[in-house]
Amino acid sequence: MTITKLTDLELFHKIVLDDMNAFNELFERHWAKVYAVALRYVKDRELALEIAHDIFVNIWTKRKQLNIDNFQNYVVTSASYHGIRKSRALKAIPISYIEDYLENENILPASMNFQSSNLGEQKIQEEEFQSNILLLLESLPNRCREIYLMSRHDNLSIQEIAILLNISKRTVENQLTAALKYLRTAMKYSGILIILLYGYHPL
Repeated sequence: MTITKLTDLELFHKIVLDDMNAFNELFERHWAKVYAVALRYVKDRELALEIAHDIFVNIWTKRKQLNIDNFQNYVVTSASYHGIRKSRALKAIPISYIEDYLENENILPASMNFQSSNLGEQKIQEEEFQSNILLLLESLPNRCREIYLMSRHDNLSIQEIAILLNISKRTVENQLTAALKYLRTAMKYSGILIILLYGYHPL
C-alpha cells in the first residue's frame, strides 16, 4: 500500500518510528486547514504561517511523547488554541477574572463600588485585582494552572483542552474544579488581600 493510501492514524504511527515521508504526507494533507484556522484568529498571513509551522515542528519534535487518536482534530484544535493566544497577545487584552470570582459571591465589602465615576482609579483597582489573582494561580500545580488558563483565558472547551493536552475530559473537569475551588476560597477568606487591594478595614 502506498503512503498516500494510509490513514492519518497509520501515518502518525509511522511518524513515531521516525518516518519523515509519513510526516510529509500528513503535512500536505492538513497544512492548509491549520493555516486557515490560525488565519481566522490572527488576521495576518505571516503569523498564521508561523503558527502552522510551529504546530507541525512540535509534532515532529515530540512525536514519541504524543498520543494522538485523531490527527485532524489535534492540529485544528492546536491552531485554534495558538491563534487565540497570539490574537489576544497582539491586542493586549487584560485577563478578566473579576466576573469569574465575584459573580454571586459576597467577597468584597458592600462599600466597594466598581461603577465609580473615577474610571482611572477603577482601572487601577481592577489591574491590581488581576495581578493578585495571577499570584494566587502561581500556587497551583502546573497542570492545574495550565488547564484553568486555557479554559478561562483562552476560552477553550473541555474537549479542546483534553485533545491538546492528551488527557481525558474527566481529568480536565477535575483539574478545573480544583482550581476554581482553590481560587474562590482564597479570595473569599483572604482579608489581607482585600486590605492590600483596597485599603478596606472592617468596622
